[in-house]
Amino acid sequence: MIAILGALGGSLSTFIGYLGNLINLSLGVPFGAGQFMAGLHVFWIVLIRVLVPRRGVGTMGGLLKGLVEMFTGSTHGIVIVAVSLIQGLIIDLAGILVREEGDLNGNSRFVWWLGAGIASASNVFTFQFFYFAGAPDVYILVIAMLAFSSGVIFAGYFAWETLEFLNDTGVVSDRFSSVRTEIPEKKRKTVLRRNIPAVALILFLTVGSLYYIGMVRPLVVDPNSCDIVGLVESPYTFNIETFSGAEVTIEAELNGAYVQLPAANYTGPLISTILQQAIPLPEATGLRVVARDGYIIEFDNLNAVMSDSRLLLTQGDGGLWLIADEYDGSMWVRQVITLQVY
Repeated sequence: MIAILGALGGSLSTFIGYLGNLINLSLGVPFGAGQFMAGLHVFWIVLIRVLVPRRGVGTMGGLLKGLVEMFTGSTHGIVIVAVSLIQGLIIDLAGILVREEGDLNGNSRFVWWLGAGIASASNVFTFQFFYFAGAPDVYILVIAMLAFSSGVIFAGYFAWETLEFLNDTGVVSDRFSSVRTEIPEKKRKTVLRRNIPAVALILFLTVGSLYYIGMVRPLVVDPNSCDIVGLVESPYTFNIETFSGAEVTIEAELNGAYVQLPAANYTGPLISTILQQAIPLPEATGLRVVARDGYIIEFDNLNAVMSDSRLLLTQGDGGLWLIADEYDGSMWVRQVITLQVY
């Protein structure tokens, strides 16, 4: 049970993460809006812990889910393992507070839902520790509350509806104190009607994931390469190792609305050097930079890009990192996969 649900949760959470990035992209923010779906990551851990009511199962289920999510292509890499492990630990703590773990009703419902909300919100602070040092406290609090609400709804209410449905149909009837061996016809219709929102949500996740995979994020990406495409004479695939003799070093400081990084030295080839090899066409006017998670920024003045001596690509965490010293922090793009001249 732990292996099956952990594997399902890890693989599907990867696609849910893609959908979160798609929400961020549609709203034009670097991160945060996707926390609307954060509870769907904890949903599986709650199922594991309730269906296998043993201490430590939530933690181990969270660890397994995180490992599967990492190896199925999570954009967060190994950090997602820590996120999922902490979520599993919190669900385990909630389980300790519940006296009758096999009871789907009573006070246990409130404890599980509250624990699911806290577990869901914990990812915000874990990511803050690893990625977003310097983000305003108010912003972190807002997206944490969004994640908490998502946890209560998707990992709490939605998980409980799923458990009750499985109990009603007899799939897990041996795991709970109150069991219905047969479902009357009227009750069966009620059960099916009650799960229409769940079916709609599953369809949304499926269609959204397929769209993201097919239209936004390539499945296979060399982290040290990116495609130079668009209005150029010679499109090619850039690899930072082949430009080792054309690197420069600059000191730059990131000052963004959500993230600040102190001044540091960054080494890599200038964007102008990379684009010169592709030879931009005379009618080209701008540059579009696409990240692995679908995040996109645009420079509307290609001439300024070609003359900028402080705009370069360097090897960063998990891939190529665009260093844009003369621009806002939102223009510093991690995991660059495409430079498109337009």
